[in-house]
Amino acid sequence: MATKMKITEPNDSMKGHLHYFSFKFPDKEDQNKITCNSPCSVLQALETSSKFCELKEMTEKQKMKTRQQEKTMQRQDLVIQTTKGKKPIATHFPCHLLENGQILTISTISNDSGEATTEPTQIYTGNKQYVIFYIESKGGKKTKTKQLLKNKKLEPFSPLCIYGICGETVETALTRDGRFHDNVFTKTCILVESDSDPASCVEMNVLVDCLDKQTFKMILEEKNPTQAATAPPQAGSNLQKEDETNSIQLPMFNTSTETSAAGEPPKKQLVTVPDSAEILKILRHQFADLVKQMKKRYKKKKYSGVLSHLSGEFGKSTQGFSEVYTVKKLMRLSDSVCMIDVEGVGQGTGFLLFDHYILTNAHLFINDGISYVDGNYQNILAKVTATFNKENPNGSDLKVIEVKSEIIDFQWGSDHYNRHVDFAVLELQDVDTSNGLLRRYSPDPKTGGVCLIGHPGGGVKRTDPTTIIERERRGEAFQREIGNNVRMDMLINTSIEENKVKYDMLMNPDNTEVTYDTCLFHGASGSPVFDESCQVIAMHTGGFPYEDEGVKSVIEYAIPLLTILEDFLIKMKDRNNVEILTKFTREALTCPHLHDLIYNFIRHLVNEWKPSFSAALTAVWDAVEENENHLRIKEHLRTWIISEKEVLEKIEIAGNEALKEFMLKNDLVKLPQ
Repeated sequence: MATKMKITEPNDSMKGHLHYFSFKFPDKEDQNKITCNSPCSVLQALETSSKFCELKEMTEKQKMKTRQQEKTMQRQDLVIQTTKGKKPIATHFPCHLLENGQILTISTISNDSGEATTEPTQIYTGNKQYVIFYIESKGGKKTKTKQLLKNKKLEPFSPLCIYGICGETVETALTRDGRFHDNVFTKTCILVESDSDPASCVEMNVLVDCLDKQTFKMILEEKNPTQAATAPPQAGSNLQKEDETNSIQLPMFNTSTETSAAGEPPKKQLVTVPDSAEILKILRHQFADLVKQMKKRYKKKKYSGVLSHLSGEFGKSTQGFSEVYTVKKLMRLSDSVCMIDVEGVGQGTGFLLFDHYILTNAHLFINDGISYVDGNYQNILAKVTATFNKENPNGSDLKVIEVKSEIIDFQWGSDHYNRHVDFAVLELQDVDTSNGLLRRYSPDPKTGGVCLIGHPGGGVKRTDPTTIIERERRGEAFQREIGNNVRMDMLINTSIEENKVKYDMLMNPDNTEVTYDTCLFHGASGSPVFDESCQVIAMHTGGFPYEDEGVKSVIEYAIPLLTILEDFLIKMKDRNNVEILTKFTREALTCPHLHDLIYNFIRHLVNEWKPSFSAALTAVWDAVEENENHLRIKEHLRTWIISEKEVLEKIEIAGNEALKEFMLKNDLVKLPQ
């Protein structure tokens, strides 16, 4: 088997990741060095360079001169080539897979297809094993004239460099790559290793683990509509003989302790199972439906693909949290987690978000229908403390900090987008501000392992690694708990009925909550939820509890952190809290995954513009300009403004002079003389 590319130590934003590479443009000899010290994509690393942003902007302007009208503008695709072999990589290629000191050549090509050829950026860490393989842009036998790439102008840059994560299929890797045409996925696609004799073929459901450093051509074939859903039974198997007998003989061990005269171990005996033929018929009848359901769930075309997926996914979900490096990192991050005590009401969990501000659930301040905050959600009506370092059962090393009674933000119910919200942002009297978790944010991964850290029952800090329950499998999770016995069914159905609003919310196909099964119940509300890369993705909020020899729950859920942050920014804008907007923006821009949040918030301020937003817009923009990535955000804003006629019209409306002045001052728009 080919050697896998293995990163010896996971990337960390603080240490262990430092490396550098250089980039150049085809028409320039100068090479520009980039130092990367945190996990990100190649494009994200490039965009930290002001020189890259300037050159890219200059290139765009030169190409715009050749266009007659703005409406005829075409999408431009970046082509990033390595000097070795000039094999183009995707813009989301993990930067740590580049060799130290490698030189990249950057060029652009027009895209007439109208389709984007990149996928959303995600976090890349080294605690996974990667492979790199190559696919030629022209197909093999009977495929040379078929379109394989979304952008045909990428074809001369062959072969394309693809990265895969060990344990995933070829189809998953190609889908993520984003440069391949739908033909590759709607037809039967086979990879044939170039220059191999005899031909070595790889189907889409094969794991990428054994493809490292290999080059392939694609062959596309029309799908056979009559193809069987399952593999045929082997000759002589019991499945072929189900009608030949009324029973089946199963091998079973002889339980006798006697040995033969020759001293041989006990032999197997054949034991007849009564009426087994009827049972077998029922199972075979159900099997076809099961295969159909599993192919739909895992988006596979063949039964063999389902088997490959299951074998690859089995046991992977939480194994990352057993690695010592990951455990140590989580322990360091757990220093930001605290127990929230609302005097006379109860306990919960919270965590330091940024600066002096902690995040927890709003429902901690509501008990038996009584709210312990004032009617305007301005002040807490009870004493609240945050206890850090509550880990040792003997109670040593505790750090108890009072929470100010003034509420920064309190949202409970549904937000402007009809999403469920249940959070409170509070200010501590005093705290070390170096370990807020805002900079550790990452989008929720939809599948895979997660880990909660909290204070269930108001006790010592605990962790619970678990697995995400995908949105389409939530109904199965509820059904799996029902049917054990009448009493259990009654308890579970009662819990669902009492939490009908929550149940309907989670069953909504557009719901964004993260769901899982955890043993952390009461008191763990407000716990941060970490993904396998130790990034914060959500805040644990609730479940469907019932009493059965102790508290149990059917399924639990967390609110995505992005939902909370979006609503928090809007509330700070409405309250014109310039100080917090400035602090938040500075901290958020230290996290690559939050750059889009700040960019979209600025767009929101412009779209919904009121003169009262002027202070908020100025505060956020001033914080952006302090950041090394301000040119990238500025470039995106300028492109958006030019493409939106409504925005250009808005700044000319009487009363919007402040917005017009802001646009002109920061060179975001140039009005005709």
